[in-house]
Amino acid sequence: MQKWKRCAWYGFGLFQVIVFLAAAVKPANAYVDPGSGLLFLQVGGSMLAGAMFALRAKIRKLFRLGNPAETKEQAKADAAIETDAGTQA
Repeated sequence: MQKWKRCAWYGFGLFQVIVFLAAAVKPANAYVDPGSGLLFLQVGGSMLAGAMFALRAKIRKLFRLGNPAETKEQAKADAAIETDAGTQA
């Protein structure tokens, strides 16, 4: 029950922040390039792809939880690759 209450408090706090930000909006008297929204999406997508690339070994282990033998073999192979990459750098 405590987790549910904590989640409810966080949700309520987030709601208050959103309402405050919506109330504090000022009109923009400037030109906004239509391509800036696409730039935002491109930056967000590249950050997501970079995070997935950096965490690929952990993501592989997450999806291979069903077969422990294969997971151990893959972990050893990943460790060998990382040590080889560390010595070459």
